Amino acid sequence: MNQVDMDTRIDSFTSLLVNLPDITREGFLVHAMRMPSSAQTLLLPRQLAYYYTELPVRAPTPDSASGVACKPVGFVCGVSGRNLLPTVNYCQDLRAWRAQLQRQNIKVAEAASFSGRSQRDHIRYAQKIGYPVVLKPVIRNTLFEETFKDIGNDTELEHLFHQSRALKKQKASDLTASPYAMTRLSEDHVDKQGNKFLPLSIRYMVEKQRTGQAVRLILAGDKVVAAFIKSTEEGEPWQQADALHDSYLALGAKIAQVLQGMAFLRVDLIIDDPTEPSSKSKDNYALVSVSEHLKCYKLLAGHPEAAWEVLTQVAECQKPDLQSQISREVELSGVSDGPRLKRELTQTAIKLGVDIDLKELDQVTGRVQFTASGPLWAVAGLTWMYANGLGIEEVPTSVTCQ
Repeated sequence: MNQVDMDTRIDSFTSLLVNLPDITREGFLVHAMRMPSSAQTLLLPRQLAYYYTELPVRAPTPDSASGVACKPVGFVCGVSGRNLLPTVNYCQDLRAWRAQLQRQNIKVAEAASFSGRSQRDHIRYAQKIGYPVVLKPVIRNTLFEETFKDIGNDTELEHLFHQSRALKKQKASDLTASPYAMTRLSEDHVDKQGNKFLPLSIRYMVEKQRTGQAVRLILAGDKVVAAFIKSTEEGEPWQQADALHDSYLALGAKIAQVLQGMAFLRVDLIIDDPTEPSSKSKDNYALVSVSEHLKCYKLLAGHPEAAWEVLTQVAECQKPDLQSQISREVELSGVSDGPRLKRELTQTAIKLGVDIDLKELDQVTGRVQFTASGPLWAVAGLTWMYANGLGIEEVPTSVTCQ
């Protein structure tokens, strides 16, 4: 799901979390945790989130002659922890991190990438490594991860390879990708029927799909702080990996050291026998993913204590009472259509059960202010949705709360 369904009443933290696109959930959890103790919050849509412990001083005043601004706690918007943006962008390039880790003798899943110019090369490669295969974009999107698994034949692969390249509806929440990839210097491809596709230079990766045990390592710095395991069968739940061989914890630490600049990192492995050392055989394990998104939301239902423990480290604060009532002054900047925003904001607030006192739009600056009152999870959800363009048309250039 790429948009929040605002036709349905969202009446709890759990229902809001389920409605959010997967890749925005981690950032929302951090946002909800930081918001109560922040004197001011500044969200720059899909880029950065700043949380100030005291109101920032923007310029020297009679009461504050120095004009020294207080430093915020900053997060890459929607990303776990205070990772460095250049490293986040680097990790979104699958070919880049795969090559770097391979040079350090870390085994990654067998794969190759193909551009939109490929005629049959991707098919021939899949035949060579054997089906089933996985298809994924070489540059990951910051809003959703478009990965197709269990591709079992040439026809299915060709269909998905073509479908993946189709140009999505151009909305703030549907833009193609990361800050790194958003430049898209080449032009969109238009076929003979007038259908639009991503530029022919955009590449997709065909990866051998392995069977075995899926192991997920969550790292803080270069230390594994949580480890989970499940079968690669679809729908299997994650369990805590108590019997995991220590060599995989060392492997996770090595990966974190190679990918410097990631305060928090998720490492996904497929392992034949997790109780045996990683060096047991040449093909005992394969790395399939490293990501700045920890996906703690996937653990909340079955392992809430472990999930919140990790999130406490990520957000650098304790879990607040998500049901507590709060009130915040909110300012949206860069608004283009005041009447549309008023209708939309009113409807969105009703769906979330948030009371708002909306002031008129300043047509000169494109700013609108309102007071939002309600449960913490709902007020945090309202501001997070406007910072990410989720289920709405009017996407501001910034969202400020205090």
